[in-house]
Order: sequence, then C-alpha cells, then structure tokens
Amino acid sequence: MTNFSVDSLLASRSVTAGASIKVVQNDVGKSTSAPSRQPVYSSSGVTVTLSPTATKISLLLKSESTGSTSAAADFDAFLDGNHQQIREQGKNADFVQALPDDLSHERQALAKQAANYLLDHHYQEEKLYDSQTAENPFASLDRVTLSKISFNDSGLFTPAERQVAFLEMTNRDMLYRNETYDLSERLRRSEDLAGSYVISFLRDAKLEGTMSEAEKAWKKWPTAVQLEAIAVAAVRNDPAKLPTLPEYQNLDSQGKPLLAFMVGKDGSGTWKNVSVEELASETMPLRLIHSLIEKTKATQSEHPWLSLYLSIDSMGR
Repeated sequence: MTNFSVDSLLASRSVTAGASIKVVQNDVGKSTSAPSRQPVYSSSGVTVTLSPTATKISLLLKSESTGSTSAAADFDAFLDGNHQQIREQGKNADFVQALPDDLSHERQALAKQAANYLLDHHYQEEKLYDSQTAENPFASLDRVTLSKISFNDSGLFTPAERQVAFLEMTNRDMLYRNETYDLSERLRRSEDLAGSYVISFLRDAKLEGTMSEAEKAWKKWPTAVQLEAIAVAAVRNDPAKLPTLPEYQNLDSQGKPLLAFMVGKDGSGTWKNVSVEELASETMPLRLIHSLIEKTKATQSEHPWLSLYLSIDSMGR
C-alpha cells in the first residue's frame, strides 16, 4: 500500500464534502495540473487539485454541526501539537512517552509499539522502546474502528495510539480519494459527465457512513443520505445510472464487533476485529486488553474467559 508522508496526511485532513481532488506527493513523480483544475493547497510533499464544478456545488453544502464534543473541538490542536512536538523533540516528545494506566504487559507493549511505529514510520526517528517492534499495530483494523480510536479522548488510548490510528485512516482515505478521482476522470473522458460529477458525492457518502460521531462533528459534512441524494438528483433520479465505485479495503468490521489483541511469536502485537466465535476457537492465540472492558459480550459456559469484552460500537460515544 502506498504511504503518504505525515506532512501530506496532516495537510490533506480537511476536505469539503463532494470535493473532487487528487493528492500527489512531490517525490512520486513530476506532473502538471490540467488547465481546468486550480491548485488549492501546496505544501511540502503534497499538491491538491480541486475541480471547479465540485467547488461550486460544495459551497452549497453547508452542513449543520452534528453536535460538538471535546474531541472534535480540540482535535486539530491535538494533531498539530503532537506533530510539532516530534518535529522539535523526536522521541523525547512528552506525548510519545505516555503509557496506559493499565500496567499489564500486553497493554503496555501495544502502546509502546504504537509509539515506535509513529516515530520510525512517519518521522524516520529512532525508536523509543528498544525491546518493542515498530510494526503498525492498527494495520488490521477497519475504518470504523480507526475513527473511534482516533477521536476517543477518554484516556483508553494513548495520544500516540490516537495519532497513529488517525494517520492510518487518513492514508487509506487519500488512496481511496485518488482512486475515485481517477475513475471520475475516465468517465469524463468518455463523456459520461453526470457519472463523472457524482463520483465524489458517492465516495463521501460511503466515508461519512463509517465515521464516529466525533469525526462527523469535526468534519461538519452533510449526512450520507444527503450526499447520496445529491448524486441521485444529478442523474435525474435514476439510481441505475449511478457509477460503481472502487472498493474501499477494510471499510467496516463486517460482523466482527469485538476488539482484541493478537500476540505474535516475536512478542509484537496487533489490534484485530474478531467475532465471538473466533475468540472461542482454541486455535486463535488472543489476549484481551482488560482495561477496555465495558460490558458483557459473551457468557459461554465452556469458555468463561469470554465473559467480558469491549463492544467497539460503544467506543467514541
């Protein structure tokens, strides 16, 4: 999977719903914007182009706030403050060194791994914890879960874990945005102008449907239903004319609502969405993060250790 630089990810985090854009890193290769497109942002490692047609329509999409939360209100400051700390202090940044209140070995190890990954992968800095790997602990999670972790300011997750979850989610969103932009361009060249126009609204309807409530409040987008309605209206209320979007990999948990921690032979760990049935399997080497227990999820007598789990649906609300 293509990985955008941390500067690109942070610079491109705020996008107007329905905007037709493509993000290209400067080091990927030289390219010029088409005459019909106006550059709207330029920063180290990133160029964003915006379709004039989408710009006009997007100006009409002034969405009402879905309700401000502390996480949504402070989220930009949270991201920028963390970013600035690492730029100035590297692995000595205070927020990177924060660890969970849960002192269990598994929970501590997972938080340290996230801090190492953030430093090593996104900033090319030296690892903070030599005894822990620098692998991405959130690579297996779906977008829904990543959104809830990113905006969860309850203290269940460390600032480094939240930062990593957001950057992982945003990287996937940008890849998907570029895919849909390319599809829109192909349709435009084939003179399917209506199909080309609605792509960005269909895309953002899909993304909005996977956002936590705090992310929705932060983005202030129209709802998925409203965005889909714009697309349907553009094809003269004939849903059959709506184009088929590319697949967004790992968009939701698909019936696996529990959050668990899988332990590898090398001691490295990863968060994973699993079902109760999977957890009951004797062949799956899982250790649960007990600090996240919030409610009873399963009470199978043959597996009493399955009695309490965090329901991912309750996170971020």
